[in-house]
Amino acid sequence: MLRFSILALFWLFFLPSVWLHAQCFELVWADEFDVNGPPNPEYWGYDLGAGQNGWGNQEIQVYTNSAQNVRVADGKLIIDALKLNNVWTSARVKSQGKLSFEYGKVQFRAKLPAGAGTWPALWMLGDNLTSVGWPACGEIDVMEHVGRDPGKIHGSLHSPSSSGATVNTGTTIVPDFDDAFHDYEAIWTEESITFLVDGDAYYTYQPAFQNPNNWPFDGKFFLIMNIAMGGTFGGDNQYPNGVDPSLNSARMEVEHVRIYQEISGVSIEGEQNVEPFATGLTYTLSGLQEGTFNWTVPPGATITSGQNTPTITVTWGETPGAVSVAAVGLCNTYTASLFVENTAIPQGASYILDDFEDDNHERWAAEPGEGNSFIFTESGGALNIAYDVTAPGENPTAVLNLEQAVNLSTYSKMRVRARTFNTSGTVNMRIDLFDRNGTATNASPVFKLEPLVDNGEYTIYEYEFDGDWQSSFPNAGALVDATRIAGLNLYINYGIFGSVGSDEIWLDYIEMVDPKRVNGLPEVLSAAGFVLSPNPAQHTLTLSMDKVSGQLPEMQCHLYNLQGVRLLSRHWRHPEAEAMQLDIEGFPSGLYVLALYSGGEVATRKLIIE
Repeated sequence: MLRFSILALFWLFFLPSVWLHAQCFELVWADEFDVNGPPNPEYWGYDLGAGQNGWGNQEIQVYTNSAQNVRVADGKLIIDALKLNNVWTSARVKSQGKLSFEYGKVQFRAKLPAGAGTWPALWMLGDNLTSVGWPACGEIDVMEHVGRDPGKIHGSLHSPSSSGATVNTGTTIVPDFDDAFHDYEAIWTEESITFLVDGDAYYTYQPAFQNPNNWPFDGKFFLIMNIAMGGTFGGDNQYPNGVDPSLNSARMEVEHVRIYQEISGVSIEGEQNVEPFATGLTYTLSGLQEGTFNWTVPPGATITSGQNTPTITVTWGETPGAVSVAAVGLCNTYTASLFVENTAIPQGASYILDDFEDDNHERWAAEPGEGNSFIFTESGGALNIAYDVTAPGENPTAVLNLEQAVNLSTYSKMRVRARTFNTSGTVNMRIDLFDRNGTATNASPVFKLEPLVDNGEYTIYEYEFDGDWQSSFPNAGALVDATRIAGLNLYINYGIFGSVGSDEIWLDYIEMVDPKRVNGLPEVLSAAGFVLSPNPAQHTLTLSMDKVSGQLPEMQCHLYNLQGVRLLSRHWRHPEAEAMQLDIEGFPSGLYVLALYSGGEVATRKLIIE
């Protein structure tokens, strides 16, 4: 029995040490405090004021976010407690609501202040503090030092079963605490929490049976760094307020805060939809911050900075491809890859999907179905589609495949300028957008070009896709990826709405508009008092603005007949300063359309020539 007891004690004594050496942690996050100024607001906020009952401990300091009390300088976070007119100010920075973690190793590398009444702390509280309160949220004091006991470092835990003057605590001595930087650490697992200084463990808490009273340490915790003055724990009873009256300042410096965790894999974060030849793209390896990093990018792309670091900057080429990395950490080798699409990012208020200005309709494919036929003819800046349909149930479709995907997440309104005479009475049209994966906006409601105007005049049809990015076939309920739109399906004389017949339609342009942007070209022209005169006209047409109050964009002016043939083009360079005249001598009498283009937008006016 004696031998068994001794053996059991041996294992109980050495088990934490053996376990510590069996763990392998990778650096997953760090703040090295390498940018002078206030602490990085992405990670750090502040507690402010005197707190209730001196932050519950009868402390005497007032916390501020003043640069006098807290700042980053020379590669360190500096917290200064200062006395002015017998009032102490200090700082308490925290990552609450910005950064938290569960399990792993946290390391603060710090130099501590000396002086009776100082109470610096590097510690953590549970994310659920605001919902369950303290001590139910749990508290992990990685390092506390009270100036009345120079060099005595405390590592403590607070829980409902033991809080305030907790019994779950350990201490160690660091003689040069105020002259040198040391690593104050805690290793936190599902079973235990161990406190260390410079890698040497001095206390482990490991309850045999866990429950919410003794183990509220099963959720995410946030970080806190502060200097308190006086108080029930930090004060020195020989002084009236617990602080040496000869003390006027106290400083804590923190070189870094690091979080290490066991990881099973890594991932790359960065933009997946980029424009050709985009510059300044950043890609970051998430989950590993220390090691060697070998990045690769597709042909045509260039790594401009950051090779062998967790973050690279890239100038893209003109083809899609994968950004990849092979990373060697402390524990393992990890690989990750992120496929990046070449995606157009619209500029201005609208984006032209096709305006048929290049007399090249190769991007359009005919999928009429068996028994049906399409004939595409492009001329005069318009696409004519002549169809012969004997089987509308085949859903005759003209497909536009974009040369590159486009991000239409904010450009959600479609405008289509089309015309038809509908002599057969069979013309009906519908347009679905589809993404890079082929998922289409075919769930009801859909964009039907109606009510149909069949007098042969160009008409603008509009539809707002925002909120209608859903698909019903083949994956019911799937969402179309509006950031990677690859084309559209134009259904003509289709389905149950179709009937046997032949006819033709003309398309002048198809564009997507940002509905949240005001001052599109039509609105600009209206506000500037655009005048087209005379109308009707005979020999000369004058374009002018009569209410302009500032500079207007340059415009391209096209005149079309009703067959969609462009008859003339002029560049209007300074519409705010000078009128422009168009010579229409000799044009046949009839109805025409004047189109003004600028910044991817178009505005139209009807014109009668006599």
